[in-house]
Amino acid sequence: MSDFDVIVVGAGPAGSALASFLGRRGVRTALLDKERFPREKVCGDYMSPEAVGVLDRLGILPAVEAAPHRQLKGMLVHSYDGTRSRGTYRPFGRFAPSRPYGIAIRRVLLDEILFRHAQSFATVTTFEGFRVDRLLREGGRVVGVEGSGGRLSAPFVVGADGVRSVVARELGLSEMARDHERFAVSAYFTGVPHEDYGELHLGLPGYFAMAPVDRDVVHFNFVVERGSIAEARGDLVGYFRRHAVANPLLRRRLAWAAPIGPVRATGPMARRCRGTVAPGSILIGDAAEFVDPFTGEGIFIGLRSAELAAAAIADGRLDRFEAVRTAEFAEKFRLCWRIQKYLYRPRIANYIIRRLAANPGLADRLTAVTGDYLPPGEVATLGFYAALLNPFTRVAAAL
Repeated sequence: MSDFDVIVVGAGPAGSALASFLGRRGVRTALLDKERFPREKVCGDYMSPEAVGVLDRLGILPAVEAAPHRQLKGMLVHSYDGTRSRGTYRPFGRFAPSRPYGIAIRRVLLDEILFRHAQSFATVTTFEGFRVDRLLREGGRVVGVEGSGGRLSAPFVVGADGVRSVVARELGLSEMARDHERFAVSAYFTGVPHEDYGELHLGLPGYFAMAPVDRDVVHFNFVVERGSIAEARGDLVGYFRRHAVANPLLRRRLAWAAPIGPVRATGPMARRCRGTVAPGSILIGDAAEFVDPFTGEGIFIGLRSAELAAAAIADGRLDRFEAVRTAEFAEKFRLCWRIQKYLYRPRIANYIIRRLAANPGLADRLTAVTGDYLPPGEVATLGFYAALLNPFTRVAAAL
């Protein structure tokens, strides 16, 4: 007899959410993580309105909103030339957000809440400090894991162990996207003027993402290519500050700011998926696919893929997960990869953001897509592109 019905490797948002969804169904689940909680995690610290909806369905939204956080009304994007567009979360016909806001919260808090919630189910057993080294197989089927915590067996093993997933490597189902490798340098500050919006500041060699995560705490993520991060040479603080002060707007806003805690870095970040299902195993969240975090829905994809995986496992139909996941995310991933083509081209980015700044309806619509409640097909249309690219077109905010 197997030790468990399901083993979930990785207790970030995707893994802990899956364990909770399975625990609610009475499924005997092992939730493993190589770290011990609470633990810091470099991330954008941002969740879209639809990620908030999944938290609500999990039953933990009150706990998340009781912790230090900020509700964000939308996104501000500052281009290379200083042009700023503002996109606000609002309904578009039958497409309305689960909440009219996203949430910014430190991952050390969010992950702890999700992990302890999973731990609260009687059929969920958690293992902290359990590093998985390899998968166990019988007759070509995954039947368990082996690592620092010994051996565990189960009919199903789920890889939710992030962009450097051991499970993905063992299955050979996804690979690092070498042409889009990014690194993130993360820092927290007090004393930074801000609005209740997430912010993106484009620049070279990378962009800054900002999110207020508490009453007077703002999180900065500096996302760069591999070639640039080598400049840090062990001095992440100096590297971060040099590039922050090179941006006139950020220099002014950081003038009286005080850092909180250390500057951290992570990377490389980019993974392309060749499939998510193997006999006895599936991949969810960043373990399956990870795109440059500019569009900011990584936590949503992790939470939502956990919800889809729980239904597939409960039905005993892992073979259907690939099709369900594709239907849910493929269009969004195509849009994200397309955005990457223009993100680091200043002339193109400046033109597009000037058009968005002049046409709030277009900016709101694009923000609704990145907020995960408007299907990407609603902007991948000739009409949208014509309105975006035609300099003689003025679009009403009510578009």
